[in-house]
Formats: sequence, C-alpha cells, structure tokens
Amino acid sequence: MAIRAVRFPFLSVYTLWCLLARAKALSLPTGIKTVSRKEFFQLPFVASIAGATVFLGASPAADAVEIEGKLGFTDAQVKEIVKSDVLDRKFLATGDLTRSIYRPTATFTDEIDTYKLDQWMKGTQRLFVGDKCTVRLVGDVDVTPEKIEFRFDEDLMFRIPFTPVVSLTGSIVLSRDEAGYITSYKENWDQDVWSVIKTAKF
Repeated sequence: MAIRAVRFPFLSVYTLWCLLARAKALSLPTGIKTVSRKEFFQLPFVASIAGATVFLGASPAADAVEIEGKLGFTDAQVKEIVKSDVLDRKFLATGDLTRSIYRPTATFTDEIDTYKLDQWMKGTQRLFVGDKCTVRLVGDVDVTPEKIEFRFDEDLMFRIPFTPVVSLTGSIVLSRDEAGYITSYKENWDQDVWSVIKTAKF
C-alpha cells in the first residue's frame, strides 16, 4: 500500500517577505475566485516552505470495512454534530471529527490530493497547530438528505518554521449516501492565491 508524503522544504522569513512584497507589487485582482488548497500548495514557492513531512501514512485495512444499515442520527442531530465539529473540535484545523457520521471509505479532497479518512485526519493534525488556529462558522450548517454545506472563516497556523498564520474563507460540501453517511468532503477557498499569501503573519 503506497505511502504519500508531502514535504515543505525550509523557506526563510526574508524569502517569504520578498514573496509577499512581490504579490503586493503585482496588484493582482483580489475579487472572489474559487480556488482549492491544492492549487495554492502546488505553487513552486509555497511548495518549498517547510522542512517536515506533513501528510504521511497509508490508510489502515480497517478502512475497507463497510457499515450496514441507516445512519443512527436524524438530520437535525447530524447538523448539531457537524456544528460541534467545526466550532468545538475545530476539525478543519485539527482533523478531529465525529467518525460515526462518515463512511470508513469516505474521501477528502483538499490542498494536496484526495485522501481516505485516516490519511486526512493524520495529515491535518500534522499540517496545522490546532490549538493556535481559529475556525469560525459563517451562517448555518445546511443539511439535506444528499449533502451538508457550510461556510467558514479561519486563521490557520502552519506547523512549519516561524509558524506563519494565514486567513481565509471558503465553503465545505459533505456529500451523503442513501443511508445518510458522509461519503466525501470537498473544500474550496473564496480568495485567490495571492490574496491568501498577503495575509501571512508571523
């Protein structure tokens, strides 16, 4: 089973500030533009930020075990669970989510690739300093039999040298199957890449 590792080689504060200054000087448009974290981290200079492995590890064999029957929660209960995951557990920054509402085979699409459940949880824990991140829910959590949607506003501290913090907003779509379980996670940013870079603070 393949092991995926994403590395962020060291980038000095001076170099990063040069990049931020360049972004400002270019005066690129900063209007709403949907962009995934994958696009952001595929930029050559962003992909060279830190020296530690962030996403690492193969999904355990337990991921192949399916759950039979309907989800044992009403839509109203699922809504409260997701809200708690966002606000209390800060799962977008910590990876700490309520596993019982997800299929073990659920996929998570974020800044790097598409992962299985355990890969995403472990990778998120390694990428961010969870207790130093702030995650806010914008509006309500909308739940239908087909999907769960909500918007977020967050300040993320990266677990890399100098622990930069970036601010961004965006949306999450959690797709559900006929039994009510979440089968996929999809995250999109509102801001264009340069706007997010310019929010970096140390």
